[in-house]
Order: sequence, then C-alpha cells, then structure tokens
Amino acid sequence: MFYIVYNPTAGNGKAKLFKKKFKELLEKYGIEHKIVFTSRQGDAALLAQKAAMNGFRKIVVFGGDGTVNEVVNGIFASEVDPREFVLGWIPFGSGKDWGRTIDVPFEMEEAVKVLKEGEIFEQDVGVAEYETRLGERKKRFFVNMAGLLFDGYVTLEVNRLKRKMRLSYFAKIFPCLLRYRGKKVRLVLDDLRMEPRLFSMNVAIGRYNGGGMMQAPHAIPDDGLLAVTLINDIGNLKILMNVYRVFTGTLLEHPGVEGYQAKTVEVEFEEEEPFELDGESFFAKKARFEVIPKALRVLVKGS
Repeated sequence: MFYIVYNPTAGNGKAKLFKKKFKELLEKYGIEHKIVFTSRQGDAALLAQKAAMNGFRKIVVFGGDGTVNEVVNGIFASEVDPREFVLGWIPFGSGKDWGRTIDVPFEMEEAVKVLKEGEIFEQDVGVAEYETRLGERKKRFFVNMAGLLFDGYVTLEVNRLKRKMRLSYFAKIFPCLLRYRGKKVRLVLDDLRMEPRLFSMNVAIGRYNGGGMMQAPHAIPDDGLLAVTLINDIGNLKILMNVYRVFTGTLLEHPGVEGYQAKTVEVEFEEEEPFELDGESFFAKKARFEVIPKALRVLVKGS
C-alpha cells in the first residue's frame, strides 16, 4: 500500500482542487493507497516519520520540492533504514526541479502511472549540518540542491511571496542583483582549502533549481559525490549578461565559474547568511555538506 502525503496548498493552493481527479487516477490504475493531508508547514515530515514507524515502506509525495524535502527528512528522522523505503512523487508546485534530473513526469496521470509501472532509481542524499550565529547546530537532508550566497538570498525573497510560480525565481534575480554584493568565504572541498570572494554557490545532487535553471550541470545523482558550482564575484553586470547560461547548460564554460566534485564541503561566512535546501530557506554562519551514496530509492519513469 502507498502512503500518500498530500499537500493541498501546493501550487498556490490549486492542489486542493485536484483531490478528486487524483483519487480517480489511483482507482483507474488499481493503486492501493492511504492519503493523508498536510495542514501546515512541517506536517509532511511528521506524517512521513509516523508512517515509517507504523510500517509503511512505500511513501508518495503530492506537492512541490519543499514537500519532498520535508518527507525525506521525516524518513531519515525515523529509526528505520531509509534504504527500506520506496519514494514516489506526483509533482505539483512552482519548481519541480528534482524531477527534471531523475525523470519523473510532470503530468499527473503519467506520474501516477509511474507508481504502477515505474523503475526504482537509487540516488544519493545530501546532508547539511549547519550552525547559526547564535551557535545553534542543526541538521537536514536534501535530495536536490543546496543554494548559498546569492542563490540563498533570491530563494529567501521568493519564499516570502504569497504566491509563487515557476518564473518567480527568475523574476526575483533582477531586483536582487541591484542589492546584492559578493561575499568572502572560507571554503574546504575535501582537502582543497580556499578563501574566494564569491557571488553565488551551489552544492548539488541534482542539476536544476530555481524552476528549471541548470546551476549544477555536472551533477550526477548517483555517483557518490557532491557537485559544487562556484560563481566568482565577477561584477553584477557580467552576471546579468550571462544569466542565459543557466538555461543553456553552459554555466561552467564561463571563466568566472568553477565546477568541482567533492565528498565533503565546508563553508564559513563572515556573518550569518540565508541558504536553501530543495527550495526551503534557512540561515547559517557556517555549514558542512556530506553525501550518503545511494541512500534513497525513488520511483522514476521506466525506460
């Protein structure tokens, strides 16, 4: 039986209008299920953790990237080996970035068919351990991407919007560019130490974020490595002139952008900065990222 965590507020609240259609599709394809609905932020994680403790091993998310992130954190918070689970996704939200890398269909009926006919893909999971300016230490898991510096700043501005759409991130880039300035950071990539002045930074399992922007074109979700993208502080005008590269897959071809792969990434800021994990915003003074190889089994479109 599939345990389905349904976020009715996904897609600016439009998800609640598709409950009947979704149930009809589940019946059409003979998918045995139990649906539970979230009512507030944080519910998805608690529901997933409860499902795990109650013996469910097939969990499905109906919602956006943020709901996926909550469910994954709920699974990892349980006392069950996460490799025992199979995770399905019915994408319904503004970004759907995780699905762009692992090949989950965006059309509802096709995504439901994956629950019945899909293949299992074993992907890596990222771990973020971070410390706030007050010294609080926290830990979260992510399946797609961590965005820092400018990426974290833009995502925070997007998350403050009452209504979000796929182009919300892109639309926020330009006004944020007028206010944002690059920052000097202390950075350790495995054994490589540096103190660059950066405009933006990504630590990735998947390739896309921001609603289809390829900010980590070198990411491979099952290679046991974190893909790191560093955009140096080359000036906001040059940044603006090269925004197109995140849509053409040529970001790493620019001389001001560096791509790395590492098992561990440590970063420390001069002051507390916003950062994002799978589109969810947090704040940190310093952070450490690691990867757990092939820690999550995901249902994807069959070949």
